Amino acid sequence: MMPPLFTILTPTYNRAYALPALKASLDAQTESNFEWLIVDDGSSDGTADLVGKWIETSAYPVKLIRSPNGGKHRALNKGIPEAKGDWIYIVDSDDVLPLDALERIAPRTNIAKADPAIGGIMGYRQTKTGEIIGKAFPEGLRRRDAATLTFEDKIRGDKAEVFKASVLKKFPFPEIPGEKFITECVVWFRIAQAGYDLLLMPEAIYTCDYREDGLSARSFELRLRNPRGTLLFYAEELALPYSLSSLFREAVNYVRFRLLSLGKNYPPPGLGARAKRIVALAAPMGLAVSVYDRMKFRKAFR
Repeated sequence: MMPPLFTILTPTYNRAYALPALKASLDAQTESNFEWLIVDDGSSDGTADLVGKWIETSAYPVKLIRSPNGGKHRALNKGIPEAKGDWIYIVDSDDVLPLDALERIAPRTNIAKADPAIGGIMGYRQTKTGEIIGKAFPEGLRRRDAATLTFEDKIRGDKAEVFKASVLKKFPFPEIPGEKFITECVVWFRIAQAGYDLLLMPEAIYTCDYREDGLSARSFELRLRNPRGTLLFYAEELALPYSLSSLFREAVNYVRFRLLSLGKNYPPPGLGARAKRIVALAAPMGLAVSVYDRMKFRKAFR
C-alpha cells in the first residue's frame, strides 16, 4: 500500500470543542491523499472518545496517539516518527485549512521532491476574515531558508510550513525537564542551518483562530515559565551568521528573559565571543524591557 502524500499532524490538549471545525475542513479537502494523526497531550475533556468515533467513520485514515501532558513540542516528538506521509503538515487543533489547501500544495511537492536541498514548503497563514498574517515574501523570491528569511529579508509573522517527513524526522524538538514549551522556530532554524531551503508559496494555505487560551495569546507567560528553553532559543539565534543589527532584537530578548529568570537554579546557555559582544550592547535595552515587563505583567510574577 502506497503511503499518503500528506500527514496532517495535530497536537491537542483539551480542545474537544475546537477539533470538529478542523475535522470539517479536512473532510472538505479537494485533495484526499492524506492521513490525520492526532496526538492527545493528556486531555481530560473527552478528546480520545471523540477521535475514536472519527477513526471508525472517516473516509481518510485517522490515528490517535495518547501521551501524558508534556507540551506541544513533546506531542510533536511523539507524532512525527509515526507519520506515514511523505510530507508533514502541522495543523493546530484550533485552526483549519482552506478547502483546496492540500490540492494547491501538492504540485509544489513534486518540485521540492526533485531537489534534496529543499526541506519543505512555506505559505501564508490568514485570519478567518482572509487577512494575510505577517509580511509577504519578497517579490520574485522562490526559495529561502527560514533563518535568512527572518533575519535578512525581515519577514516575520507566523507562516505555514509543510516539511518533507524525511527532513523533519531528523530534527526532534529539545525536551527540557520541568518545562512544557519551546518555540517551534528552534527547529525551523536548525533545519535552516543544516542547509535546507523552503520553497516559497505566496498563497494562504492555513487559517488561524487565535484564541484566548492558545499558545500565541500566552507567548510572554510561556517564555517566562519555561526559561531554559527560551534562553536556549535566543542563544542559538545569536550564533547565527547575520549582522549585529539583524540580531539585536534577539540579544535584547536574551538579556530580558535572563534578568526575568534570575533566581532560578540553572546555568544559562553558553554564548560565543561574538554573541557576548552583541548581548553587551543590548544589555541596557534588555534591562529596560525587563523592568517594563515586571510592571505590565505583575500577575505573572506572583
